[in-house]
Amino acid sequence: MKKQFIVILIILTLPITQFIVLGIKDYEFPQIIDSRLKCSNVDNTSHISSSEIKISSTYNAQDYIGLQDSLWDNGLTGKNITVVVLDTGIFANHSVFTNSGKLDWFERIVSFYDVIENKSSVPRDDQGHGTWATSILGGNCSEYQGVAPDINLVILKIFDSTGETNTSILENAINWVVQNKDVFDIKIVSMSFGAKPEPDNHNEIARLHNLTRTLIDNGILVVAAGGNDGDSSKNYGDGTINAPASDKAVLAVGGVDYDGNLYPSSAKGPTFEGVIKPDVCAPAVGVIGADKDFQNGYSYGSGTSGATPFVAGLAALMLEKDETLTPFQLKSIISLTSFKTVNPRVIQDNIQGWGIIQGYAALDALNNPILINESTEIGFSLNQNFSVYCLPIKLRPNHYFFELNQLESAQAEMYLFNMDSNEYGSPILISHTINQLIPDNLDKRMGVFASEVQNYYLVVKLVQRASGSFLIRLVFGYRNIAFIILLGINVISLIYIRKLTLSFKKRDGKE
Repeated sequence: MKKQFIVILIILTLPITQFIVLGIKDYEFPQIIDSRLKCSNVDNTSHISSSEIKISSTYNAQDYIGLQDSLWDNGLTGKNITVVVLDTGIFANHSVFTNSGKLDWFERIVSFYDVIENKSSVPRDDQGHGTWATSILGGNCSEYQGVAPDINLVILKIFDSTGETNTSILENAINWVVQNKDVFDIKIVSMSFGAKPEPDNHNEIARLHNLTRTLIDNGILVVAAGGNDGDSSKNYGDGTINAPASDKAVLAVGGVDYDGNLYPSSAKGPTFEGVIKPDVCAPAVGVIGADKDFQNGYSYGSGTSGATPFVAGLAALMLEKDETLTPFQLKSIISLTSFKTVNPRVIQDNIQGWGIIQGYAALDALNNPILINESTEIGFSLNQNFSVYCLPIKLRPNHYFFELNQLESAQAEMYLFNMDSNEYGSPILISHTINQLIPDNLDKRMGVFASEVQNYYLVVKLVQRASGSFLIRLVFGYRNIAFIILLGINVISLIYIRKLTLSFKKRDGKE
């Protein structure tokens, strides 16, 4: 009678368990998974206007990374943060570097060094690209503001009037930065240039990687342009990411327009080492910047050279808020808080990387973590201006099941990231709600097990530009507990069946 009961129990529980396995689709537990190289200036298709442009109203670069004054009163300007720009030089007397003549240029530009001539000198720019890019990063006057208008600028001229340089000059520039790192308290290096990978130059590319890694090893964030060699006809990777942006530890920047559409020439990954690139994207089409030929004039430019200072400027704002951030923490936070307009349910790809930078979310990530408990409920709204929600949280040892309620028609996905990055500064994803089989489910759930007290980033991202309200709360996983219990019954039953089989075989052998 006992044996018959067990057999009946097995017959009943096996299909029930299979049904429950299908029913827990909204719980996701993903696994944490000496040659001379010519470096052509990356803006070979930038089309910087040659005629003077007057700005009719104030241009503020922060507006284009989600830090509009009317929406976000952050009060951060990059004050006391030093950023090095490696480029063609700078027209130091332009109004954006003298606050419309109220300052001497050396009050903003704390050092200028001509690496080609191997000497300090009066700042100059015989090509114009450096002036344009640096103004996007840190310009500051009555009619124009860069992303971080109060940063200290260190300008190294490494390109000649034709917009070319070589690896030896770049090496000398990097050595200069390392030697003067503590003198100027250098935190960030912005590189709006690159070398396109070719089948026969992988050794030279590797050398560029090694040179750049020297800066990172010395605690300096490197932000570099991905390049303008992308094939606009391809909607996937094409392996054109320039070096040094192609290095794993460098924050590589691709380009989009102000509406979030991909800049057609923005280079795509993967790198020749198979690394997904770019890391993030920023505005790269029709970007206004200072013109070297006009003291109060401006010009339009397009290319990932323009996108790069947007990202370097955001990193400077973050350092002003929290000066303890490491290069890898900066790279990770800027990446995980970005918003994808291409393939939004693909977490990272070779087109937009992690997405378009969202300044408000990156700065929110620096707030103190809140402790999550069973009564926690988090309500918030997302819209076209705020497409990403980032909340630092603290979890005690336990199993947690987070539920995201989409209260209106807007759809979003929820993610949980470790606060620590991997060894190259890329985010570590712990869990998420993406379900490719039923992507439009309104109630999203994800699970996580915390083995010790630990901090995380809880992130919600819209799937498309829309407006909606959301609620996050903890739920009790009844179905998971039932699944575990029934699975245990199955295991015990299978073991018992095995014993019965062996017992029958022994009995048959005796007979």
